[in-house]
Amino acid sequence: MVRLGTWLLVAFIAVGCAPPAKVKVVMHLRADQERLYRDRILKPFEKKFKCVVDLQAYDDPAKLPELLSSGDTVDLVDPPLAMTRTLVGRNLIAPLDGIVAPKELAELRKEYFLMDLGFVRGQTFFLPRFVETPVLIYLKSQVNEAVQYWDLRKDEINRALIRHNGKGLPRTYVLERDPSQWDYFDLFVVGYYWSNKEVQGQRRGRMALGPLGGPTAPQVIMDKCYQNGAGAEALLRMNDEPVVDMFQWQSVLIREGALNPNLVKSRWSDAEIREGFRSGELFLSEATQMEAFLIHGNGTPENPGFLANPEDMGVAMMPKGASVQLNDRGAALREGRRSVGTRGNWWGVTRRARDPKLAFQLAHYLSNTQNQILESTAFGMIPVRQDLLGEMGLMFGGGWTSDVFQMASQQLVENRFTVVPLIEEFTDLGQNYLNAYQEICLPGSGQKTRFEDIQKALEERYIPRQRQILGPKYPARVISAR
Repeated sequence: MVRLGTWLLVAFIAVGCAPPAKVKVVMHLRADQERLYRDRILKPFEKKFKCVVDLQAYDDPAKLPELLSSGDTVDLVDPPLAMTRTLVGRNLIAPLDGIVAPKELAELRKEYFLMDLGFVRGQTFFLPRFVETPVLIYLKSQVNEAVQYWDLRKDEINRALIRHNGKGLPRTYVLERDPSQWDYFDLFVVGYYWSNKEVQGQRRGRMALGPLGGPTAPQVIMDKCYQNGAGAEALLRMNDEPVVDMFQWQSVLIREGALNPNLVKSRWSDAEIREGFRSGELFLSEATQMEAFLIHGNGTPENPGFLANPEDMGVAMMPKGASVQLNDRGAALREGRRSVGTRGNWWGVTRRARDPKLAFQLAHYLSNTQNQILESTAFGMIPVRQDLLGEMGLMFGGGWTSDVFQMASQQLVENRFTVVPLIEEFTDLGQNYLNAYQEICLPGSGQKTRFEDIQKALEERYIPRQRQILGPKYPARVISAR
C-alpha cells in the first residue's frame, strides 16, 4: 500500500509541480496566541509564498537546544533573550549575515530597535519579535487602605525589622501614596500590614514579587539583584553587597509573612499568580505588561480577566532597592535603583533550516507593522518596530491599556540597557541562583536573615559553583581606590 504522503508527491509530479515548501516554526505561545496565528496571521504568508507553515508551541526554553538538534527539522525559532547565546554557542542558529544582503541587514537596523542585542561575535543572529518588562500591579483599594492605616501597626513593623537589622524602619520613614515611589521598605510595610489583615477569616501574606516557579524564575531573582544596585558583573560574581541585600530582603519578607505562603510553598508560576488575584489571595505582584493584560482582561470570552473589579487594578514602576541594613543616620546603608532586566523573544533561523531565506522571510513577515499592531493590541506585547514606537498612544486609545503601556514604557526607559547576563551558561547560572534562594530564603532549608550568615553561605557553597560554571569568564572584583 502506498502511503498518503508518497501518493501526494507522485500526484504533484504528475501534474508538473513541486509540493509546497514546508517551514516549521517553534514559538513560545499561549493557546489564545496560537489561535490568532493559525486563524489570521499565517494564512496570508502561506498563500503568498505557496508554502505550509507548521507551527509548534514550546513551554520550557531550557529544552530548546534538544528540540532544535533532534527530531523533525525546525526552520525558525523565537527563544527568549536569555537563551540566545546558548543556542549560538551550540551552533544551532545561523547568522543572518549569510542569509540576507548587507544592504538589507542595514535596513533592518532602521526598521527595528534593539537590534544590537541580536549581535553575537561580530555577526547578527537574531531579529527582535517583542520586548517586555516587569512592572508592579496592585489593587488600588488595598493600597489606599494600607497607606491610611499602616501606622496603627508601626510599632509591630519596627520590632519585626529590628530582628533583622537591629534598627527597624528608617528614621524618617513615610509610606508613599504613589506605589511608583516605593522602595523595599514600603513593600515590607504594606506586606506586613496585609498579612495581619483578616480576609475571609484568614490572615496571611498577600504579595507575590514575581513567580518562583516556571522558566522565568531565575530572571525574577536576578532582577532583584539589579534593583538592589548590582551590575552585570556583580551578578556573575555573586558576592557583592547588593546581591547579599537581595537575598536578605527576600528571606526577611518570607520570614515575617509578607509574601503569600502558597507562593513560597508551591513555587507559584505566572498562571498561579493570576489565580491568586482571582481568589483574593493576592493584592500585589510584579508582572510583565503582558501578564497585566491577562490579569485585567477585556471582558471577552477569550480574555475575561482575573479580577472581581478590573477598575481596581493599578500599575506602577518597579520598587527601588535598598539594603535592609541602616547606617548611623537611620537611612538605608546602600540604595539601589528601579532598573530590571528588559526581556523579550527573538527570531532565529536555525542551522538546519531547509530554506533559510524563506525562514527569514517568515520572521520578517511575522514582525511586520500589521502583525505587530495585531499582537500588541490583543496581548499587550510591546512592538519592536521603529514606525510604531511613536504611535503607541494612538494604538491603545486611552483607558487601562494605555495606563499599562505608559508605565511599561517608563520602566523600559528606567531599565536602559539592563538585561540578564547574555552568556552561554545562563541556564546553569540561573539554577545556581535558584538553589541559593531555596537554601537561604525558604523555610525548612536553613533559612537565614542576617547579612553575615547569608554572605557566608554564598561564599561557602554558591560562589564556588559560580566559578565552576563560568571558568575564566568569572569576573574579578575591582577594588575601588576611594
